[in-house]
Amino acid sequence: MRSGGDTGTFFARGTDMRRAWLLVAALTLVAGCSEKSPEAPSSSVPNVTGTWTGDLTIEGVTGRMTWTLTQSGTSVSGPVLVSLPSGTVLLNGTLTGTLTGTSLPYTINITAGGVPTRPSCTGQRTGTMTLTVASSSTLQGPMAITSNTCTPPLTGTSLSLVKQ
Repeated sequence: MRSGGDTGTFFARGTDMRRAWLLVAALTLVAGCSEKSPEAPSSSVPNVTGTWTGDLTIEGVTGRMTWTLTQSGTSVSGPVLVSLPSGTVLLNGTLTGTLTGTSLPYTINITAGGVPTRPSCTGQRTGTMTLTVASSSTLQGPMAITSNTCTPPLTGTSLSLVKQ
């Protein structure tokens, strides 16, 4: 057995040890709580909402194509307009598409009256645009005619649109 003088020192040392272990445990908990847990990979969808414009040549006449897009999740839609610098409208249509990553497969429906110079003309233009997100974001890709009642028929082309 220990003597009475040793007992006080023994208890003091024991108390100091318990305090030291409590301090180590508390610091471990604080350090563990302050670490950021790993984040899940981002599954954010690029946003193409806004106005996109680019030049388009139809039957030898160069006009300005404008897509005014809205986006909900991956669904994209909006009006499409092709007009001359004078403001004369060459084509009105409605775009629908689904954005998957940076790929935007789309369809532009042109109903009767959508081509003012040919009121009975209807059709669909389709393609897949590739989105490049940058200080000047672009959509680029082909535009094919998938249905057409216009005489003479409209032809396909490539597009390059810039976000305004």
